[in-house]
Amino acid sequence: MKEKISVITVVYNDATNVERTIQSVINQNYDSIEYIVIDGKSTDGTLSILQNYKDKIDILVSEPDKGIYDAMNKGIKKATGEWIIFMNSGDVFYNQDVLSNIFNNKIQPEINFIYSDFEVENSNGTIKHYEASFKKGILLHQAVIYKRELHSKLGYYHVTSKYIVSDYIFFMTINENETYKTKYIIARNQAAGVSAANWCGYQKICCDYIFSRISIYRLILQLIDRILKNNVKSILHIH
Repeated sequence: MKEKISVITVVYNDATNVERTIQSVINQNYDSIEYIVIDGKSTDGTLSILQNYKDKIDILVSEPDKGIYDAMNKGIKKATGEWIIFMNSGDVFYNQDVLSNIFNNKIQPEINFIYSDFEVENSNGTIKHYEASFKKGILLHQAVIYKRELHSKLGYYHVTSKYIVSDYIFFMTINENETYKTKYIIARNQAAGVSAANWCGYQKICCDYIFSRISIYRLILQLIDRILKNNVKSILHIH
């Protein structure tokens, strides 16, 4: 029997992009998918689009939330699949064969976390390829598929307005021996997401130090480098 995969989409007021994400999910040719959509009580027409696909969505929740991680936690608690992947509004699977390419092959029992290289689509339409590395902390949430039971062991995402790296903190608590990098690119995401903000980058650097992934020396160098780059962009009005 094929393992069930819960694909979760979190959305709030994104009528412009949500349909491309829905299409990407429902067009996957893997036949054991549970599709969950968590909407934050959108008011811009998003819910009308979701209703158009209600026969393709297994679970649809539309209610106010306390932010993206609260919405993601809701999705996790609704999920019944062995594996979870978040494909949030505006983001898409790399192609329709992603899940079948990965899960039609045997996954070793010790593997709880699968990740891949990923692509980022900029606002000008250009696409950049990134080489993922668990060791270096180069990960994209949409290009990560992990076992739902990890939340029973490690807890859910922290819900707070003070930081936007709850997913990264969760990932860093996973043993590297439980991870596997697949050769199949999983996702392409839009660069304008919440986690693209400069302050998210600062938080990630600090998390790397807290989890002993970098030394205090590297922490200082990376913070200085980021500050200098952001100041240059500000002076030159580069966005």
